Amino acid sequence: MSNSSSLSFDLKPASDLTPDDKEALRILVAAVYPPEVIDTRPVRHVTWCLPQWRLLVWDEKRLVSHIGIVIREAKLDGVLTRIGGIGGVMTSPEVRGQGYATIAIRRAAVFFDENDIAFALLVCRNNLVFFYTHLGWQAFNGTLLVEQPGGTVSFTLNKTMVLPITDKAPQKGSIDLCGLPW
Repeated sequence: MSNSSSLSFDLKPASDLTPDDKEALRILVAAVYPPEVIDTRPVRHVTWCLPQWRLLVWDEKRLVSHIGIVIREAKLDGVLTRIGGIGGVMTSPEVRGQGYATIAIRRAAVFFDENDIAFALLVCRNNLVFFYTHLGWQAFNGTLLVEQPGGTVSFTLNKTMVLPITDKAPQKGSIDLCGLPW
């Protein structure tokens, strides 16, 4: 990893992003998801929710990693449960493998703990399951329900993973996000 003294983290409500934050995020998104990547992703037709919080990882004045965060009342087997969501995990291709996303995901888990979240949830491509498992995330082998423009649907395009925060994370059953996926 780069010199840790130059690394900084900025966790803020998405509505508080500055114009400079937004421009840095636009540059990161373009580097991680160029059009030729977006055009081939199976999830390109999914309607996603916007994050409520953004965790920005800076190396000096350069945005090198990002995590979108959502906190929501969802239903676990029909029971309202306060869960946290992680989405939009991105690290600049030039600095991947240096631990930026790992540190950011751990910081997000602390944020969830401070906000009394039962468990966290994310969806990821199959090739990222090992990475998240290494960070303590567990496979959820139940049904994940999400809202889409046509109504509530079962989300099966990516692998669902959960992380215990203040309670056990479910391994099976039904989770209804009661809204768009993240």
